Amino acid sequence: MALSEREQQVLRDLERQLHEDDPGLASSIEQAGRTPGRLSPRHVGYGVALVLTGLAVVIGGVSVGHGIVSMVIGVVGFSLAVWGVTLVLTRPQAPSAGARRGRGFMERQSERWERRREDNR
Repeated sequence: MALSEREQQVLRDLERQLHEDDPGLASSIEQAGRTPGRLSPRHVGYGVALVLTGLAVVIGGVSVGHGIVSMVIGVVGFSLAVWGVTLVLTRPQAPSAGARRGRGFMERQSERWERRREDNR
């Protein structure tokens, strides 16, 4: 449900008052909002693909034989798998402060709401 113009104004006033009264709390709340808490689906997809590719390369290296080439292929495959796991576990970067400056929380929410309404028409 969309907020009325009055409700949006009240929320903007509360946000501004919080910044004036307790800037430390306001900045910690903003920092918590910017810190992504979830994994990125793109990172998970690429990471899983790298792990599977790395395991396939390791299996290919084992099937080549028992020589220096087999060990090099195994190390490359293991490295790909480790890279995939680290990619899955990395969190996406938070947007820069300059990109967010000038727009309040409610303005961003109303923009998202309008985009959703446009998409559903």
